Amino acid sequence: MSGKLHDLAFEALPEGLLAVDGDGRVQTVNAAAAAMLGVVPERLMGHRLFDVVGALPAFTRLVELVETGLKASAVIELAGGRRILAMIRSFGGGKPGRSGGTLVVLHDLEVLDHERERAAHGGRSSFKLVSQRHAKPDLERQRRISPYLNHLVTLGERAMKQGARVLLLGESGAGKTEIARYLHSYVSQPAAAFIHVNCGSIPDTLFESEMFGYERGAFTGALSGGKKGLIEAADGGTLFLDEVGEIPLAMQAKLLKFLETGTVQKVGGSAEKAVRVRVLAATNRMLEDMVKDGLFRRDLYYRLAVVPLKVRSLADTPELIDDLIDYFITAQNQRRERPLTLTPDCRSRLAAYSFPGNIRELQNIIQQVSVVAAEVADASHLPEAVLMEASHGNVGVMDDGDLKSQVRAYERRLIDAAIGKLGSKRKAAEALGVDIGTIVRKTQAKH
Repeated sequence: MSGKLHDLAFEALPEGLLAVDGDGRVQTVNAAAAAMLGVVPERLMGHRLFDVVGALPAFTRLVELVETGLKASAVIELAGGRRILAMIRSFGGGKPGRSGGTLVVLHDLEVLDHERERAAHGGRSSFKLVSQRHAKPDLERQRRISPYLNHLVTLGERAMKQGARVLLLGESGAGKTEIARYLHSYVSQPAAAFIHVNCGSIPDTLFESEMFGYERGAFTGALSGGKKGLIEAADGGTLFLDEVGEIPLAMQAKLLKFLETGTVQKVGGSAEKAVRVRVLAATNRMLEDMVKDGLFRRDLYYRLAVVPLKVRSLADTPELIDDLIDYFITAQNQRRERPLTLTPDCRSRLAAYSFPGNIRELQNIIQQVSVVAAEVADASHLPEAVLMEASHGNVGVMDDGDLKSQVRAYERRLIDAAIGKLGSKRKAAEALGVDIGTIVRKTQAKH
């Protein structure tokens, strides 16, 4: 095969391929690998893999395996649920840890699942068309369904295009991360990095070194080559500061300096490096109240909240529930031998539920239903919380009986539901705020 043809074939492969020499420097990489790692090929070629992606939590395990030079495999879980299978193979002789080089093969598991399904159906494309329709929660489709969401996303797009920082406000699980990813993709090149930082998951003592990086010898246990911080890893892309209200007060001043100057200074270093990063932030806390209480810097708040956008809860956007149900069912069906469908009654009960856990709870419910139901899920397969709320919310009017008898019947349904969920009359009494004698008396009374 000629060199030119070899290069064309190498770039055409859907699998990601990169070769790393004994010093950990990338010598060969194709476009698929660069895209999966979230960087452009030029950022990888000739550079140590650790320096480029080592600061990203999702790729820490990959870098560790490459540096050992041992034969290994690992599944990398990326934000948003995407999974990458990494296969590590050494070549060129040498002993473990000192091999001539390492070959890394990256497979997008979603693509593999699609191809496997197509093969099982004789290569027909019907499954492919369905999976493309619901490959991910489609904000383009959802904003056509919901005028509120369309207005919110339009403001976000306008802000991002003008370089204004957006602060997403809303309950946990309401979809703030998905909106942040959408806004990033709206203004960024496909290969631009999207660094999702959960500020609440980083210990206070490590926050500065994780965000800003450190120089070699900065502290005991520091890597010999130092480490790039998450802000620098987002250079040319988007830094998403999730749960921004959890940032330690002592670190807020340094973050403010970065936002004002566009430069970072590593721990143990004196040089400042300019980075070009778009910053998005999100929180489920009342930052204005935290400012009043002295828990969040006022100047930092105004730097982050140039355009504050309130993301509504799922209960306040019922027009999206049916579309999200379809998406999560499609995702589950990719893991099932036979497709799952919901009865109309099952769907209507879900549509009437308040979803205190928002979109994340809906996803959890569909996963539960997929496990307990064979092919068709009805209301009996729904969690008790959904059924209890439906029974509480649908009092109805009896065909006969006065007001007093209807109230007694409704009380009995509430009590029976509480006992069924909690397992005892005493726990039911505590939950309903009455004494145990009241529960015993009302359960013994005739209907």
